[in-house]
Amino acid sequence: MNMKFKAAGFSACLIALGCSPLAPQPDHSKFFILTPINADVGAASVPGKASQPLTIGVGPIDFPDYLKHPEVVTLAAPNEIDLANERRWGEPLDKNFTRVLTENLSQLLDTQRIEKYPWPRKTQIDYQVEVDVQRFETSGNGQSQLVARWIIKDPQKSKDLYASRTTASSPVDKSDAGASAALSHDLATLSREVASQITELNQQRTSRVAAIDHVNAD
Repeated sequence: MNMKFKAAGFSACLIALGCSPLAPQPDHSKFFILTPINADVGAASVPGKASQPLTIGVGPIDFPDYLKHPEVVTLAAPNEIDLANERRWGEPLDKNFTRVLTENLSQLLDTQRIEKYPWPRKTQIDYQVEVDVQRFETSGNGQSQLVARWIIKDPQKSKDLYASRTTASSPVDKSDAGASAALSHDLATLSREVASQITELNQQRTSRVAAIDHVNAD
């Protein structure tokens, strides 16, 4: 009887001290997001932007399923990934990627006319950007990596105008936000390459239209 009383008293003491194994455990999770290019130091617009704001359609964007985890993914080995227990994305990574890409293109091309796929059929899109993301994670050697194939299309003519592949890598510092900062830098690299090519394509289109107008005027 005395032993039962002591055991009950000890259990009550543990509960009072918050030491019960059944007590809620503190959540040490930290949440991260990708940052747009205008938050990067030294970000600059692509030279030779269009004189009139372009309407850019972004998507569809294909994202690997293995990256669609709330936890930050690290490539531990060629065939092995690690999921961080306490480092998580503040929103689904594929949606965060799309949102930041659209913000980057808006900044670089100086246009607010950005449409996310799917857009209404009646929307007049100047250039459509499709992206197939193949890699977008950090590795055990302290580097991030982005590998993505992308296509710029003329949706009015259902025609591919340009296709390319971007590979970007950045050092990951040891801070909690090191992975998100490095991946944001890689996404900025992709954004600049896409924006630069859109600018070049639009300059070529403008030159062709001007040449046709000149011939017709003569």
